[in-house]
Amino acid sequence: MYEEIVALSKPYYEKGRPGDKVHVFWLQKRLFDLEQIIRKKGYDFDILFALTILHDVGYAKMPKGYNPYDLKIRKLHAEKSVEVAKVILAKVNFPKRKFTKTLRLIKHHDDWAFDKPLEDPEWRIFTDLDFAWEASIKGFDIVRKFLNQNRKEFLETVKKDYSRKQKSYPFYINKSKQLFLKDLRYWKNRLTSSKQN
Repeated sequence: MYEEIVALSKPYYEKGRPGDKVHVFWLQKRLFDLEQIIRKKGYDFDILFALTILHDVGYAKMPKGYNPYDLKIRKLHAEKSVEVAKVILAKVNFPKRKFTKTLRLIKHHDDWAFDKPLEDPEWRIFTDLDFAWEASIKGFDIVRKFLNQNRKEFLETVKKDYSRKQKSYPFYINKSKQLFLKDLRYWKNRLTSSKQN
């Protein structure tokens, strides 16, 4: 089922934002890094996997020239992601009892941007990973280009985002936080030693 979800999502990520394909498969790898912890704690890995892979497929259906950080676009792409996810999850015979919750979490996956964090453990775990993308070695330059910032400016943005996140919805699994902080240290050290912008 997991391989089918990934295969069916790929065409959408190829049509989405620059870097979407790299983003979603980076998230998938990080999710698998945490799989043992997630299952041991009793959280639903099927829901988390579907949420992780399908949350941004809706960007493929956005009008040309959109700003992905515009709040209206964030809401609209989430609604479009739900439409696509319904079709994909039906094709892979996703468990019916998990269908409604998965679609709800996809619809609200960016609610942190509206200062409305959800309480669901699966949403919290996913959001930690999605947030950590901006500090990751692969994601840092992709995200900062969307914001039209140089590396030092974006490092300050990431630090501010982290401070805000910790107040509103702190990291749910400590290993996620450790991985994020490791990537953040990488960029701090790199930018300090090389004086790069």
